[in-house]
Amino acid sequence: MKKYIFALSLVSLFNSAGEFETAVGLGHQYGSILGAQLGYKTESTKYYASLGYVGIATGFQTTFSENSKHAYGLVAGVEAWESDHGFIFATYDYHFNGFSNPGFVIGTGFGFTRGESLGDTFVDFSSYGESEPKKQEDIKAEFTLNIGYKF
Repeated sequence: MKKYIFALSLVSLFNSAGEFETAVGLGHQYGSILGAQLGYKTESTKYYASLGYVGIATGFQTTFSENSKHAYGLVAGVEAWESDHGFIFATYDYHFNGFSNPGFVIGTGFGFTRGESLGDTFVDFSSYGESEPKKQEDIKAEFTLNIGYKF
């Protein structure tokens, strides 16, 4: 019985501390090309998961003051084109109506992507006779841009 009371008190604490938020947009924070984001947001922090057309992502954002228009965070995930082995970005977002309110969001980030490429433009004779060409894993430093709308 004590376990149930404790669990109910945690649920009520969890519900009163923040709210869920949905968003749609373009960029790595939204799972790449076009995606949707579901987040749990308090006054100054948001944790989210995203599912996009060609990828998935998870991350968080935080502000330094209540309802600031500026947010900083991290996002990590995978997407099928450039980073099929993963990506991680440090992000900055500008919330036009403030962090706590619905509205447009635009942002950028700097980080690393890890994926496979078909190698150099030169012929690789070591793969002669194989049915598929050898792929090389590349780690690249990149910028990302994000634009979205949060409800």
